[in-house]
Amino acid sequence: MLKTILRAAVLVSLAAPIGIALADDTKLIDGVAPEVAEVVTGGSWSVDKQGGFYRAIVLMTGDQKTFGAHVYLQWLAFSEGSPIPAVVKTVPIKEINDQGLANASIELEGEEGKDNEVTVVVSSYDLDADKDITLFVKAGQPGTYAMAAAPAKSDDDAPAKKEAPGKED
Repeated sequence: MLKTILRAAVLVSLAAPIGIALADDTKLIDGVAPEVAEVVTGGSWSVDKQGGFYRAIVLMTGDQKTFGAHVYLQWLAFSEGSPIPAVVKTVPIKEINDQGLANASIELEGEEGKDNEVTVVVSSYDLDADKDITLFVKAGQPGTYAMAAAPAKSDDDAPAKKEAPGKED
C-alpha cells in the first residue's frame, strides 16, 4: 500500500508541471488575435553574433472597404539563458499589402544549409478574375527583403516525356 501511495505521489509531482505548462499554453493560444490567419516559421539567419529564424504572418484586417490579407515578416533570435526566441524585427511586406488581396496563404522555402535567405511564397485567389496569384519575397538579414520573380522551372518539374512506340533496331 505504501508503494502505491509513493507511486501516486511521484506521478502527481511529475504531472503537476505538465498541467501548469498546458495551462500556460492555453493562455498563449487564447491570446492569439482572431485576425491572425496563418503563421509559418523556417529558414535561418545570422549576423555578427546573433542568429535565429524567420516567421511570416498573414493577418486579415481592415474595415468594410479595406478588409483583406496583410503579410508581415519577422526575424526571431535565440538568446543565451532563454529557450524562447525574441522578435528582432517585424516589417510589413508593403508590395503585397498594397495589392488589396482578399485572401492569402504563405509558405517559407529555404535551401538546406543556406543562411540569410528564405523565400516567402504568398498565394492568393482572385474570385472576381477567377485566377491564382503567386508572389515571391526574398528575405535576408533582419529588416531586409526584396520582391522576387517566380523561380525558373527545373526539368524535375516538367512532365515526363514518353517516347513514341516504334520498331526496335
